[in-house]
Amino acid sequence: MIDAEEEKFYQQWAKDRLLPHFKRKPFFKGLSMSLLFGILILGISELGWYERANMIANRSGNGIWMIIAIVIISFGFAWIYQQFTFEMNEQRFHEIKHLKNKK
Repeated sequence: MIDAEEEKFYQQWAKDRLLPHFKRKPFFKGLSMSLLFGILILGISELGWYERANMIANRSGNGIWMIIAIVIISFGFAWIYQQFTFEMNEQRFHEIKHLKNKK
């Protein structure tokens, strides 16, 4: 049995799935999560919590390269998160469609 929320999602996604995949909300949500994780990594490395990793980073690395790497990885993660949310919505749409056709 399909409830009102699923019917509302089905009607909305039937229209939205034909539009381009780029949606700002999941992209920015993924970007904020990954940047927060990157800032956490930078904070841990700057505090010297793990001495051996700090010694290796100071020996061979530059702080700007670490920031550039975190930004690039964050944008990649945001794109993957956006694709993941689209695929999850598409799967939910097909499941509801199957239930509607089964009736």
